[in-house]
Amino acid sequence: MSADKVEKCARLLSQKSTDDEKFAGLLLLPRVVDPQDARSWSLIFDSMDIRFVERLLRTGIKQAKTTGTEATDHTLLSIAVSIIDVLASHSHIAASPRIIERIPSLCAVAALKIDHVSSEAMSALSRLLVHDAAVKVILETPSLLTDIISSAKDSEPAVQFIDYVLNRCSQFATGEYLSGWISMVGCAATVFEQEHSKVKFDLIGVLANALEPVTASSATDIEETGSNAQLVKSISSGCISILKQKTEASQYTDQALVLYSHLVRLWPQAVFLRLASKRDSSDTVDSKEAELVLRLACIEGQAAIDAMMIVDSSQPDSVFIKPGWKLPICTEMAASWLSWVTRWLDDQPPDSLEVDEAALYKIMSEIQRLATSSVGLLVDWKERVHDEQAMLESSSELVIAIVHFLSLWLSTDPKIHQAAIPVLPMCTKWIRNKENGTVFADYLRPCVSFALETCGISEAQYADDLKTHQLHHDRSQAQGFASPWVGTIEFDDLARAVYSIPTDEEMLL
Repeated sequence: MSADKVEKCARLLSQKSTDDEKFAGLLLLPRVVDPQDARSWSLIFDSMDIRFVERLLRTGIKQAKTTGTEATDHTLLSIAVSIIDVLASHSHIAASPRIIERIPSLCAVAALKIDHVSSEAMSALSRLLVHDAAVKVILETPSLLTDIISSAKDSEPAVQFIDYVLNRCSQFATGEYLSGWISMVGCAATVFEQEHSKVKFDLIGVLANALEPVTASSATDIEETGSNAQLVKSISSGCISILKQKTEASQYTDQALVLYSHLVRLWPQAVFLRLASKRDSSDTVDSKEAELVLRLACIEGQAAIDAMMIVDSSQPDSVFIKPGWKLPICTEMAASWLSWVTRWLDDQPPDSLEVDEAALYKIMSEIQRLATSSVGLLVDWKERVHDEQAMLESSSELVIAIVHFLSLWLSTDPKIHQAAIPVLPMCTKWIRNKENGTVFADYLRPCVSFALETCGISEAQYADDLKTHQLHHDRSQAQGFASPWVGTIEFDDLARAVYSIPTDEEMLL
């Protein structure tokens, strides 16, 4: 490319030129300068009167708003936006304050929904928002993005742009930029809740990507502003409305679950308290939301347990350890999820005509997997520390939550009893722990009763047999699905602890 042509364009676009000359320079640029020629574009940008391009943008925006986007000739906007898009494609130019100052006008063009022109404006903005300074401009004036969100409707480029911008802004969701983030995500959440067109489904992923980078610290800051309650309401309502649909929305079910899981991860108390306030409601939406949170609790509880069982491969084979269970965030998350599942199971009415059998079957499958993972965690944990009391002392909340959760499952289904046999000696020692023994005994008594019941054995007779050391029951009397606990030493020891029958060693003291 001839240096003379580049210099000619630079002169035409300089501040000393007339408006007509500047306009001619803009028309000439795409013909004489390769968009990839960073050196030439840098020379032109250094000489360019960027305020003239800004005037073209504002004039075009005013015309479009006055006469309507369909009836207006958008030549001015098209030329100005195209030039800025090319300039923004060169990172050293995009970082310049002179180009970043064009963001408000570019956002206004993007919100107009003009074919090609608005898309190109969003392309330019995406290039600029690679730089933190540009992101902060959006956060300082959130209406720049909320106008685009409100007008997005079924525009695929707009949704993709909003997705990118919100995710970038979420990395700054703290301090002075927090209110801007709340305004933008709140606007997207409101559209997600209220819309019934394609944009509703598109916003599932957008909101999930916006919430994913948010840290626990930022979530606390948001909660302190009181803004999280509306976010929880809007997003949860949108998720439930999607999950209620059984046809066209079925492909979005997993995405809705992921989005809702972010809500519970960031603001568990707000979600749980909201559901608790609706416990007696007959509203099917509330029922569906309770089901959703239960499924998430099972999935996330298992994920937290899995995180606590990560092998530290840097250790020699002889001293392999799994230190993840010591991480406070893992223990707290697992305990909170297990506690919520337990509360849900505790609150279920014994007989209800409103039970969705298909949904209940899916839920029970999730609970069974979580129960199996919980047993695996206790067994693995014991193998690593070799001391039940050390487990209880290091994470009593988690141990109690696991035993409480397991007790509800073990007192209703014998299928998991075989896997839980290694846990029985641990529970026996925890029951005999003076500080928490009564709590564990109360949880496990129904499990002992149920195991005996499945084998057709009288609990009263069994307790008397334990006291006299004369067990008269015969395993061959067991009915179908009999508990494999009955007849084992581990079960007898557990029952003695539950019934407060002293051991031989205790009687000798």
